[in-house]
Amino acid sequence: MTAQEETNFYNPDGEDQAAGGAPRANAGSITWTAAEYVEHKRGIGWYFALLVVTAGFAAGLFFLTKDYFATGIIVVLGIIVAAYAGRKPGQVQFELSNKGIQVGNRHYAYNLFKSFSIVHEGAQASLFFVPLKRFMPPVSAYIDPKDEAKIADLVGEHLPYEDRNPSAIDRLSFRLRL
Repeated sequence: MTAQEETNFYNPDGEDQAAGGAPRANAGSITWTAAEYVEHKRGIGWYFALLVVTAGFAAGLFFLTKDYFATGIIVVLGIIVAAYAGRKPGQVQFELSNKGIQVGNRHYAYNLFKSFSIVHEGAQASLFFVPLKRFMPPVSAYIDPKDEAKIADLVGEHLPYEDRNPSAIDRLSFRLRL
């Protein structure tokens, strides 16, 4: 694992944090700032491999189907993946309280979730909320592993804890550095 992948996701210069970047607790709430997602260091080789895989897949699909539209979609998807891979993660403000979790400007009440987990991905940990609604995306936030107990205690007052490992898609994207 590279030093870039082991980056502390807390913003040590955040306004709502105690010294050292740790979350600050305020009368039943915890506030912290963290990255949207893990930023991976990608070299020119990674982009070249993406180009080769995209071109190979598009060519293979074209020879099998002779369909220009499907081939074009594969090329466009390769371009979108390359553009997304080059994007830098932004910093997001999180707040856990007795009312729910605030992610940036969006508030999610605890009654929208069936359970929560703390998922470990390498040296990082993330708080993961499992939604009740089928088509609602899960809500997650990177946390400092040393603050797990404090965060789990606060959320555990409202939701049951569920052991969960990273999904196959999450493990694959971590290996591919997406």
